[in-house]
Amino acid sequence: MYNYHTDTIWTVNAVLLCVVALTSLVILLAAAIKNYLWEKRRRGLLNIKKDVYEFALSRKGASTAACPPFVNNVTPQQFIDIETNRRIDSVFFNDSEQQFLKSCFIKPEDLAKLEEAALRSGNKWRKIEAVLCLGYTQAGSAVDILEKTLLSKDRDVSYFSIISLGHINTVHAARILLDFLKKDPSISSKIVSILENFPGDIADDVLKLSDYHDPLVRYWALTLLSKFTSRGHIRKLEKLTEDMMPEIRAAACVCLGNTGDAEAKPALVRRLKDDSWLVRSRAVHALAKIVGDSALPDVAALINDPSWVVVDAVKAVMTGHIEASMPYIEKFLTGDYEVAKKCSVLALQDSGYMDKILKEAISGKSHAIKLLKDVIRSKFHSGLNAALGSLDPAMREKVLEVIMTTKEA
Repeated sequence: MYNYHTDTIWTVNAVLLCVVALTSLVILLAAAIKNYLWEKRRRGLLNIKKDVYEFALSRKGASTAACPPFVNNVTPQQFIDIETNRRIDSVFFNDSEQQFLKSCFIKPEDLAKLEEAALRSGNKWRKIEAVLCLGYTQAGSAVDILEKTLLSKDRDVSYFSIISLGHINTVHAARILLDFLKKDPSISSKIVSILENFPGDIADDVLKLSDYHDPLVRYWALTLLSKFTSRGHIRKLEKLTEDMMPEIRAAACVCLGNTGDAEAKPALVRRLKDDSWLVRSRAVHALAKIVGDSALPDVAALINDPSWVVVDAVKAVMTGHIEASMPYIEKFLTGDYEVAKKCSVLALQDSGYMDKILKEAISGKSHAIKLLKDVIRSKFHSGLNAALGSLDPAMREKVLEVIMTTKEA
C-alpha cells in the first residue's frame, strides 16, 4: 500500500546537508571579509589621526600652512568619515583636526578629481561619494557641479546632491534647492528641513515661491518662510491668508504669528471664523503670539468650537495667559457648557494656578473659596486632585476641610 524510496530520501537529505553547509560557509566568509574591511578602515583612520598629531607636534611654534604629504593619500571615503565622525566608535576627530584636513583636502587638483567623479564616474556609489565630499568641502566651485548632479536621473545621486548643497549653506545653494523644489515637489519636505538651517538671507527668495501656481509648492514655501519671516512680509502674508487652499491659509497664519507684528491682528481675527478647523487653530496660536493677553477676548469665543483641535488651541492660550484668562474661566465655570468647564479646570491645573487657589482658600479669601466651589461643582476634579497630591499632608488636610465646608454650603 505504501511505497518507500529510501535511496531517494537519503539523496535529498545529502543535498540539503550540502546546501546548509555551503550557506553557513558563505555567511562565515562574508562576516570575515566584513570584519577585515572594517578593521582596515579603522586602522586607516587611526593612522591619519596619528599622522595629524605627530605633524602638529613637529610644527609646534611654526607655521602650519604647508600640508603634509600623508594628506595626499586620504581617500574620499576617509574624508567623509573624518568630517562626519560617523565612525566615532573607532576614532574621533576634533574641530581643529577636521578644519586642517579639509583645508588640505580641497586643493584645486583634488577638487577637480572629485568634480570629474561626481559628473562622469560609471560607479554609482563612487559618484555619490564624490558628491558628498564636494558638499563637505564647502567649496564655492562645488555648487555648480552639484546643481548638475541634482538633476541626475538616478534618485539616489539627486538625493545626496540635496544633502551636499545643504552643507554649503549659501544663498546660491539655497536658490538651486528652491528651484528644484518647483521641479519636484515630492521631495519638498526634505528640502525644507535642510533650508531651515540656512541664514535668514534666503527669506526673500522663499517668499517668491508663495505665488507659484502649484499649491503644494506654495504650502512648503510658507512652511519654510515661517522660520525666517520678517515684518517686511506682512502684507503678502495677509493676502495669503485668503488663499483657496486651507493648508496655505493655515501656514500663512503661522508665518504672521512668527512676525510678532500686532498689525497682523485683523487678518488673524478674520481667520478665527474660517471654514477650516486647521486654519482656526493656527490663527488662535498666532494671535496669542503677536498680541498676548489681548488675544483672549477673540480667542475665548471659540471655547465651544466644534473642532477639538481648536478647543485645545484655546485651552493652550488660556493656560499660557492664565491671569488674563481668569474672567473668562470664572464665567465658563458657572456657565452651561461642559466643554468650557473642563477646559477651564485643565487650564487652571496646567498653569499651576490651581495651587494658588487652594492656598488662598486656606487663608480664607472669599474669591478663592468661590472659585474652589465652582471647580467642585463643575464635576471635573482631575485638576483639583492633581493639585491636592502636590501638597504636604498638613496643608492637604486644611484644604480638605475647606472643601468639605464648601460642599456643605
